[in-house]
Amino acid sequence: MDGWTDERWADSTDVMLLMRHVHTHGFHAVGCTWQLAKQRGDRGIRGMGSKKFAEAVQELVSLGYGEVACAKPLTYRSVKELA
Repeated sequence: MDGWTDERWADSTDVMLLMRHVHTHGFHAVGCTWQLAKQRGDRGIRGMGSKKFAEAVQELVSLGYGEVACAKPLTYRSVKELA
């Protein structure tokens, strides 16, 4: 499996869940900050922390699903639906 461990697969799944969560809330007029994602997320989302939030935002932007609306605090705005 190309060196993928169960832990890395679990982490990958967690990141995908976080990306979907952030993207969903990114359609709000003000976008999605870590604070909003944390407030509206479950225990798993809250446990991921702001660093993973930033990584999820970076990945979503690089895939063309959204944009950084503000750098401080990091605010993500969705521009199209996830495929």
